[in-house]
Amino acid sequence: MDKRHGFVGLALALALSAAQAGDKEFSIGIEGNARTEASDVGLPVYAGAVAYQENGGDKSAVSLGAWAGAFGLQVHAMKFRTSAPLERVVIFYVKALGRYGEVLDCRDPVNRVKAPKDSDKLTCEPSAPKPGEYEFRVGTAKSFRVVSVRADGEGSRFDMARIDLRF
Repeated sequence: MDKRHGFVGLALALALSAAQAGDKEFSIGIEGNARTEASDVGLPVYAGAVAYQENGGDKSAVSLGAWAGAFGLQVHAMKFRTSAPLERVVIFYVKALGRYGEVLDCRDPVNRVKAPKDSDKLTCEPSAPKPGEYEFRVGTAKSFRVVSVRADGEGSRFDMARIDLRF
């Protein structure tokens, strides 16, 4: 299933959940655009980094949102490339994320243990980043920022996103 079908499926699931919850002023919507700014993510762009497009066709930045009643999802994501070495980019983003709280290093197995359902504790995905790649998260299970960094030739590639969930 491609990304668009998955996003439409998510929106329909949100709509059904909201309708079952009995929202009196029910609304539903999907929006997306390629005008995302670093301020939408809430993180600075590493000095000298340039927007990166994979395969020449993907967008280097995107904002997506879906909502149904009180339920919703909003994602702001950006991709970059820099000639800076991996270690410098990693240090820069650990510090930048740190202003939002405790930074999770997703390479650490402890941070990949799923939190109880009723917890708002942020965790990483169950699978670890590939060797030589980094992923960091900060925030809560419903509102967080994530940065992934990997080597790219003599420089580095990094992606950053802000994800907000309402349910």
